[in-house]
Amino acid sequence: MKYTIALLMILLILSSMSTTSTPATMDQGFEWGYNTGDRFYFILNADEIDGFFIFEEVIYIEANSTTAIPNSITNWTDIPTDNLNFYYSNGTPLGTDVNHFLGVLNFGLPIGNWTFLSELAEDTIGLSDIIFHPENPFFWAYHWEDDNWTRSDERWDFASNYSIELNVDYLKLDGFISRYFAFGRNRTTGEGTAFIEIERMHLEKYRDFTYPDISHPEDIEYTFGQTGHSITWSATDEFLGSYRIFKHGLEVVSGDWNSPTEEFTISVDGLDIGLHHYTIDVIDFRGHVSHDEVYVRVSDPTQDYSISVSLVGGIGIIILGAVVVLRKR
Repeated sequence: MKYTIALLMILLILSSMSTTSTPATMDQGFEWGYNTGDRFYFILNADEIDGFFIFEEVIYIEANSTTAIPNSITNWTDIPTDNLNFYYSNGTPLGTDVNHFLGVLNFGLPIGNWTFLSELAEDTIGLSDIIFHPENPFFWAYHWEDDNWTRSDERWDFASNYSIELNVDYLKLDGFISRYFAFGRNRTTGEGTAFIEIERMHLEKYRDFTYPDISHPEDIEYTFGQTGHSITWSATDEFLGSYRIFKHGLEVVSGDWNSPTEEFTISVDGLDIGLHHYTIDVIDFRGHVSHDEVYVRVSDPTQDYSISVSLVGGIGIIILGAVVVLRKR
């Protein structure tokens, strides 16, 4: 497999660490979130956009060991890095150059204190103007760009007209890298020159950006004492979570969402006379919430009867009056 030095140097960005230190924290709360022997599958994409090569392959990385975490970490380089094994999907080991190619990264980070890791990376990782994305609850992610890189022959050097964009994220649940994307661009022409990407497979539910679909049943009206009335919502989503049903803002039913298309039913029999407000929240795995509401009106049968009696009585008076008029003629 042929890898140009240009693409190798893109990944080597992360291996350049400064010696600046950040204040020590006594209780840093770190632990490893994966074990020796765990396998992580990725799609590896690389492309020299000017035509040298295009590469796409499924690989997996196997953790060798989890070195003990120091009691106090003050620099990014204090984070232990273990040797990793890299394989094609069929179990064939990747070549030595690829081991070096991928091994320059911290593929695994200790979990438990992502706030401190953000401070540590900002202070000591050696990348200026690093931008973190804390809004995602499942990933620790950052973005970085630098315009002061150049490509001459087959090397990336400082101070010329090329820029590099870097996006990296880790799954917080286990601390292992989930995506790495580096993109080289000619600042003068705006054209891309090369990119490298590894994206971890089977994480779709964590990257989901769609909201659940939910039906919108009609409002209900019935007379007090009648039975057989209920509200049924149908909800659809690929990545399941939970549901909650409320009456007048108070939760009355909740539970797990168990199938991609599921119906949630609640009986509305036996309600007091008046207007009742029901709402439902369906929540997918990613935390997206879809909402619906239904009103149930329960009428008073005595009021309906009195209205009917008055109406009948009024009609009777009209008829009787008409008869009297006719007789007078």
